[in-house]
Amino acid sequence: MDKIICLGKNYADHAAEMKDAPVEKPLLFIKPPSVLKEIKKGNSIDLPWERGAIHFETEVVFKLYKKNIIAVGVGLDLTLRDLQKELKEKGHPWERAKTFKNSCLISELKSTKDFPLGWEKTPFSLLVNGEKRQEALFNQAIMRADEIIHYANENFPLCDGDLIFTGTPAGVGPLKSGDQLTLKFGPIDLSFGVI
Repeated sequence: MDKIICLGKNYADHAAEMKDAPVEKPLLFIKPPSVLKEIKKGNSIDLPWERGAIHFETEVVFKLYKKNIIAVGVGLDLTLRDLQKELKEKGHPWERAKTFKNSCLISELKSTKDFPLGWEKTPFSLLVNGEKRQEALFNQAIMRADEIIHYANENFPLCDGDLIFTGTPAGVGPLKSGDQLTLKFGPIDLSFGVI
């Protein structure tokens, strides 16, 4: 893997909840592999609470090989929301709000064959302390899978093993130390904590 490509504003309901203007195409940004952590059941993920509010964004994730999807999973793109807001207001890039240790959490990746109804039509969700906070289908996204790959490839050189975080639906919000999280997506049912 060379990089993690992330889409912003790929779900209209999320853009609306953030009070952002609609965009012609989703935003693109990159996270380095150094911030990626594959979650194992029962893990406790250490986060930098001293840096301000940390918000979750639940997303379908692709793994690529020769610009094709070879596996899918579900992940959390974590954001230092106060810092992001401050940087955006100043017109500065906001990568610093997205690239801290463990800011890119991912489930085990599964073959697309492991989703009997098709992964695009399978709900993905996040529960925080047993309460469902986000749920959507990938096919509710603005940009479809083949469009995402083409769009990413127009802007960045895609490499085998690259991951694409495909954007988050409405319902993002803050986490706090001690929260218990559960990510669900077809055969994936993964519970873990944040400390």
